[in-house]
Amino acid sequence: MSKYIKTMLLIGTLVLAAGCASERTVLQAPSESTLIEHESEDYSSQILNRNLNSSANSIAIGDTLSYRTALAKTLLENPGLQSYAWQVRVKEAERIQAALLPNPELEAEMENFGGTGPFEGYDSRETTIRLSQKVLLGADRMKRKRLAGLTTELAEWDYETQRLNTLTGLTQAYTSALEAQLQWEQQKELLDVARQFYESVSAQVEAGKVSKLEQTKAQVELSRARIDLENRRNAMQSAFTTLASFWGSDQVSFMALSGELEMPDSIPDYQYVAEFIERNPDVARWTTEIQQREASLSYERSKAIPDIKISGGYRWMEDLGAEAALVGVSIPLPFFDRNQGNVKAARYELNRAETVRESARIEVQKALQNSYNKLQAALYEAEQLQAEVLPGAQTAYEAAQIGYRQGKFDFLEVLDAQRTLFTSRTRYVQALAELNRAIAHVERLIGTPLNEISTN
Repeated sequence: MSKYIKTMLLIGTLVLAAGCASERTVLQAPSESTLIEHESEDYSSQILNRNLNSSANSIAIGDTLSYRTALAKTLLENPGLQSYAWQVRVKEAERIQAALLPNPELEAEMENFGGTGPFEGYDSRETTIRLSQKVLLGADRMKRKRLAGLTTELAEWDYETQRLNTLTGLTQAYTSALEAQLQWEQQKELLDVARQFYESVSAQVEAGKVSKLEQTKAQVELSRARIDLENRRNAMQSAFTTLASFWGSDQVSFMALSGELEMPDSIPDYQYVAEFIERNPDVARWTTEIQQREASLSYERSKAIPDIKISGGYRWMEDLGAEAALVGVSIPLPFFDRNQGNVKAARYELNRAETVRESARIEVQKALQNSYNKLQAALYEAEQLQAEVLPGAQTAYEAAQIGYRQGKFDFLEVLDAQRTLFTSRTRYVQALAELNRAIAHVERLIGTPLNEISTN
């Protein structure tokens, strides 16, 4: 076998050995991430598919919008959520890059030619071809890959946080829009009542039973009801516009919402609710965050171990008509730079992450207590209005109407009973809306629907 072929085999063996050395497996601590598998991954994929395929069909909205349709359209078309889904893909691509081996280097040089004396011309030239490969002794690639993987998990946590924020915002916006719609419908009913009362008073004026002044008062109340109805309609349209913005639309293509503001059958006690704080992504992500800081510290330590470079090649000496093999190794000497500064910084970042995790948990706990108190207050108000205030106001209004027709009550007493009834209805709708918004916020803080919490 010729020396040239032997040399090429030697070079190939060196490169293969370098590659194998870089592939050494590093034992990794099992991940303790508490990331709950929601639908975030599926929705991220759907968002990307929609962006890559411009012909993808959009979710159609009819004249009446349901909460489920609004939810699906928001998850697929919310601009802010799309940006976080792309960020996950960016980190996944960076993880692929982190797992790649360093490229080998091919060098070629010619020397001892074009000079003077014995080096004149090309008869004394020497041609060298060299192939070199860096060997990662500190298992840099595997540690860099693990670090990039944990960074990808953090991007997924960021997406999950944005997803829950978006869903909570949508739920509260839908609740507010439904509240505005119910208030508008109630104002329409009040307008009908004011119109009927005005017609009743007008008939009594014509019959000479009451004075013209009461007809004027009834006319004033009718005009006021019309003004309030227009204000309610404008408020409803504003709430619809806010709702449509969650899927990036500046036009309202629906005319009404479906659904009712409901009161929950029961609310679990705070002690049971507080047990789910660890599911909050603002808290749960710190387990992965600390793992990522630990991986960063390990990676910085590995960089203190110098990576060697091995090389092999072939040399042809023209004047002798001979060939020879070359083998070399390059070892950095870490006399001054042992990456000690970056190692210390990574250790400090790990210590900081542990303190921030505790701070995040305390902040979420404080916010949960405040939101739960608001929930309890809204629930109590709604229950009292439903059980006592509304039935009493309805009875008083009906009695005032009957008494007015019989001449027992004057106009002001009927008007006061009417205002009390519709004010109570308005307050009841407001209490239900506030209750549902508070429930959405509490569920955001614990990352779990309240109806899934068992008190057993």
